[in-house]
Amino acid sequence: MKQARLFTPGPTAVPPEVLETQSRPLLHHRTPEFKKAHLDVIEGLRYIMQTGNPVAVLTASGSGAMEAAVVNMTRPGEKIIVTELGKFSRRWRELGQAFGVEVVSVSAEWGTAVPPEKVQAAFAEHGDAVALFTTHSETSTGVLQDVESFARIAREHDALIAVDGITSIGAHDVRTDEWGLDALVGGSQKSVMIPPGLGYVALSPAAIAKIKKGRHAVHYFDLLAAVDKAESGDTPYTPAITLFLALQKALQMMRKEGLSNIVARHAANAAAVRAAVRAIGLQLFTRTPSNATTAVVAPDGRASDITRTMENGYGIKIAGGQDHLLGKIFRLGHLGYYTAEDMKTMITALEATLSDLKLADNCGVGVAALQESFAGGVAQ
Repeated sequence: MKQARLFTPGPTAVPPEVLETQSRPLLHHRTPEFKKAHLDVIEGLRYIMQTGNPVAVLTASGSGAMEAAVVNMTRPGEKIIVTELGKFSRRWRELGQAFGVEVVSVSAEWGTAVPPEKVQAAFAEHGDAVALFTTHSETSTGVLQDVESFARIAREHDALIAVDGITSIGAHDVRTDEWGLDALVGGSQKSVMIPPGLGYVALSPAAIAKIKKGRHAVHYFDLLAAVDKAESGDTPYTPAITLFLALQKALQMMRKEGLSNIVARHAANAAAVRAAVRAIGLQLFTRTPSNATTAVVAPDGRASDITRTMENGYGIKIAGGQDHLLGKIFRLGHLGYYTAEDMKTMITALEATLSDLKLADNCGVGVAALQESFAGGVAQ
């Protein structure tokens, strides 16, 4: 059977030019060639993260980079505030608890964002909290949060802010320095269009100063060592060489397209997909949607049937729900290397699937709404 095309919120489709880099003869990582590529990667990441701060690239998934942020920016017994609104934002709480940090969780119903006033109230009650760990784009529900407001609140209370930007970097306008984000975490299998295996963290001067004052016992995920070595294009340990080279190529492609154009493309794809979903008669799950993925309430709770039929019948791989949303929602990915034509392919498969399952009988209305949105006929 032919492999299904990926329309998930991660991993995402990898461009042919990027795939080609991974078939080349292997470089040694202690050579001028690799160091040059590493330095190029750092500059490319600074570009899409909109920062002049140091960036550490880790051979790990995005979750590994999140762990690095926690173990470096906190000490045992310190208190942090986390926002929790889905499976992946919950990881901040789990990481804090795993390392003996006192965690105050500010939660919201899945499908909604945490209101800034709830974060403000948490800091007012817990003035000894040293940091806020939050998520910009919650992948499990497709929700976007107001990180700019969160950062302002953290500064008012002399606390740091660490942000999971794994599915927002490149899909949204993430202004690390302008907003005052102290740590921004990203992952490779999202908007930067390469396979899983690299995580990266941008650190502000305030974050680095806090790390130097004391942290958890740490070795492999030592961000100070990673940042220090990165200044000369080196790494503390053996890196994922082929992934670095793939990332170098992907970031070159992104710089050529231009960050504002990339964000606009993601916004247009997301708006068109949501217009299609509404035209078909389906309900959006999310009130404040992210450009990374569109979460849709499955008719009759048949999300598993929909995802299975799209993959087996039409060669389109989308994602289902997580945890208690399993079987209740499905997620249409538009994060990364996707065009308007790709969105048409995905919506065509969705409409055919719904028809096959007798969950809708209006084939074509979704594609028409999608095309109208791209033409500017639907408010975005």
